[in-house]
Amino acid sequence: MIVPSILAASALTLAAAGFQQFAQPGTMKIGSGETRSAILHVGCSPDRDGGALSIELVATEANTRKDFDYEDFEGPDAPAGAKALSHIAWTTAAGTTEITHAAAGWYAPEPPESFMFGVTQMSHYRQDPAKLLVAISVDPGRLVWTQTGFDNAKRQLVASFELDAAAVKRLHNAASSCLPLSMPTNPGK
Repeated sequence: MIVPSILAASALTLAAAGFQQFAQPGTMKIGSGETRSAILHVGCSPDRDGGALSIELVATEANTRKDFDYEDFEGPDAPAGAKALSHIAWTTAAGTTEITHAAAGWYAPEPPESFMFGVTQMSHYRQDPAKLLVAISVDPGRLVWTQTGFDNAKRQLVASFELDAAAVKRLHNAASSCLPLSMPTNPGK
């Protein structure tokens, strides 16, 4: 897990160091509530001196609905900040790659009223976010992000994103310059 001060420093680096990004619409549902839109965002700043690789879930209408314990994830001193409550699984016909990780969170200005959960690591390291993104390289599949509540383990926000071959290629191109050089799907970069 990356500490909030590193996240802040990395955010400054993102703007200046060849930032690459990917976004994909999907859907989310909290418990038995209604289905609504969600956005998967992947960001890559390949700077070797402070770059970051991030996987982010944008929960739309979070600030107006108040239907999840978003505040427990918000900010550098968030109570949920150190707990691995984010489970992200990538499933294709060949199998599933999954990680469980702590997420930072913040209310995002775009889209309005949304909340963003972020799983972040430094660029070029062999950590769980990179492991997951390496698996998303060729085959189409489904990414499912299950965000468990901080105070109630039975309360879950589940977001699903279908990625066809073209979306997988766009995601891989956005993330590849932040992956460790020795990872098989990133030869010579």
